[in-house]
Amino acid sequence: MKNLNGEETLWVILPIIIVVGILIASIIILPKTQTEVRSKASEPIETPTQIIYTPPSQSESPEIVCSSLYSPVCSSNQVTYPNECEANQAGVTSFTQGACATPTTIKTASPTQTPQTLPSSN
Repeated sequence: MKNLNGEETLWVILPIIIVVGILIASIIILPKTQTEVRSKASEPIETPTQIIYTPPSQSESPEIVCSSLYSPVCSSNQVTYPNECEANQAGVTSFTQGACATPTTIKTASPTQTPQTLPSSN
């Protein structure tokens, strides 16, 4: 290796010092520049939106689904219902636990059948 005098050593070290100086300056200055750019961003524009709320009408009632648990009740008109829920849906407000002595059982949850007409032959 060659021995360098003072001037040659300065020319070798000078680019290293410049690069280190630029790195240090970028670490100090760059974060300030980035925050300034972010602060110059435009504010979001609020667009008015119209929300239309229609309250449910009073005539609508929620669908009530009764369980299929058989716990018979006897209404005041001597009709046996499968359970309290079915009696309440039929409009019965007073009933006793258990089946009626003379059962007049009402079928509930039966599928509705539509009558079919047969084509008439001429």
